[in-house]
Amino acid sequence: MTNKHTIPKRIELPTGMAVGNVNAYLFTAPEPILIDCGIRVDGAWEVLENGLAEHGIAVSDLSRVIITHPHVDHYGLAGRIVAGSDAEVWISDIGAPWLLSTKEMWQQRLEFYHDQFLIHLGYSPQAIEEMIAGIHHVSTQIHEIPSASVVTFQVDGILQLGGLAWQILHTPGHSYRQTCFYQSETRQLLSADHILAKTPTPVVEQSPQTNQRLQALPQFLRSLDLVEQLDVDMVYPGHGRPFSNLHEIIQRQRTRIDERKAECLSLIQDGKHKIPELLDIMYAHYPVQYRSIGLWMVVGYLDLLQSESKVVERTVDDIWHYYPC
Repeated sequence: MTNKHTIPKRIELPTGMAVGNVNAYLFTAPEPILIDCGIRVDGAWEVLENGLAEHGIAVSDLSRVIITHPHVDHYGLAGRIVAGSDAEVWISDIGAPWLLSTKEMWQQRLEFYHDQFLIHLGYSPQAIEEMIAGIHHVSTQIHEIPSASVVTFQVDGILQLGGLAWQILHTPGHSYRQTCFYQSETRQLLSADHILAKTPTPVVEQSPQTNQRLQALPQFLRSLDLVEQLDVDMVYPGHGRPFSNLHEIIQRQRTRIDERKAECLSLIQDGKHKIPELLDIMYAHYPVQYRSIGLWMVVGYLDLLQSESKVVERTVDDIWHYYPC
């Protein structure tokens, strides 16, 4: 049965990013636990302190900060929380390298984007360097976390939150290291960035096993299948307001992905064979500086079309081209 201790309290934090504000969630008892904690940008720390204070909690009271996935808007302030408290920072075993070997992981990400991804898209060297500079800037928006404060959990385990047992779910898609937390008795889901009111972007990233690019959007759809089986009354997302219509939102997102995938195929059939061409048409409504979000989606649509044998990828002069089968 739900009560004031078993329901997570939402604290909305600024990010300075196109995604808008990010949510942290607070459990006040039997011990103060924070789910995600925001990014290192001007004003975010003060908003976090004030949000905690509204529930009678200070940063120094926190016992744990649990990170759903290692994106900077979700863990950027964790190091500062540790510096001002005895809190441990918990994260899945597959997400832990981003907290324990932060500089190395960001360097790998930069090299992967430069050497294995962006150079095959057909952008100018200047455009590629600007994209790399943008990624590097994001990497600076965190406080370092002492390794002694990091505790890992298994992606098929259980977390105790608000006096109840929450099932840990591995839901790759938006991030390969994405986890959600589900409470079956109260039918609550902390969905992080896996389930948002609008489809989350499937971030391009490399496999930790092979260093090859993961097919993020197909992974996301498989993770939707997993979550759709759950009995859920209330969803607490990583961005935006909590909502109760989980299955309606999942179906809406599947429909939208199918529509955009069909649009992508139609453009390829009309002679648009390179990713920048597809991106500029499909995401013309996005400001240029935010089109990397659309870039990840276009790559995802192409992955789906190739898996359905509707499109084939060919490399011409080191640039990826896509043709109808």
